[in-house]
Amino acid sequence: MSRAKWTVLGAIGALALVGVGLYAANAGPFGAGGAEQPIAFPHDLHAGTNQIPCLYCHSTADRSVDAGMPSVQTCAGCHIPGGVPLVRADRPEVQKLVAYWERKEPIPWVRVYDLPDHVHFPHMRHVNAGLDCQTCHGPVETMPAPQVRKVASLEMGWCVECHRTRGARTDCFVCHY
Repeated sequence: MSRAKWTVLGAIGALALVGVGLYAANAGPFGAGGAEQPIAFPHDLHAGTNQIPCLYCHSTADRSVDAGMPSVQTCAGCHIPGGVPLVRADRPEVQKLVAYWERKEPIPWVRVYDLPDHVHFPHMRHVNAGLDCQTCHGPVETMPAPQVRKVASLEMGWCVECHRTRGARTDCFVCHY
């Protein structure tokens, strides 16, 4: 094949990679897109305007590997005090919450960050080391409903760089055990 044809094929391949990269940045695992949740939870209102701490809803982040997803009871504590829909009861998303509560069903939250099985991320170690949730999850308190989006890839290189910057261990067994 002539040099000109290889150059054209190389240019087409490079453009294809750029296109895939742009698509992934906007519709992939992080970027503009995000997981569609059963209730369009406004983090900007709760964590931003009302300044509810992350650990109020994600109550196990400081003592468990998993940060935990908010239970119906956690939400009902504010929105359905004493069993009567009260706070923003006229809002469609609160009405969805009330329906889960009345049916005694858990809210089927969709995980936004999901690491491979061979990677272990103990939330409690990071929270108890003083890291803000925003270090990995970004400015969630400014993210309006309906979706929280990934702001960090959480790929190995990203995590290793964070560990190096903070003087934390970087040997394999820190995350792979």
